[in-house]
Amino acid sequence: MPVIHLEFDDTKVSSEEARALSEAIRTIVSEVTKIEDVMVYGRTSEIKINVHPIEIWVSMSAHKIENVDVLLGLFRDRLVEWKKETVCIHPVNLTLIPEPWKFVIGI
Repeated sequence: MPVIHLEFDDTKVSSEEARALSEAIRTIVSEVTKIEDVMVYGRTSEIKINVHPIEIWVSMSAHKIENVDVLLGLFRDRLVEWKKETVCIHPVNLTLIPEPWKFVIGI
């Protein structure tokens, strides 16, 4: 299950914009990976020093990723489309993190 962390600078990006982007990136990751169970944690930090307006980190099991560059490119292309459709003006930094994790759900 991919986990997405979205950090935003609330002096530049509104909560509504961050929520819309959170929902969009969740949908993008779910559709591209064909994994339904994708969660997003969005937040703004109390302390911000030299931060970008929006940072997104997508963490997912490494064994689910055939090609990191291709997958990141698909996420990027879909995000660019969404930004054009919604007239999102904020730059977004997007990072894909393959994780060697194992997990148990619903204990």
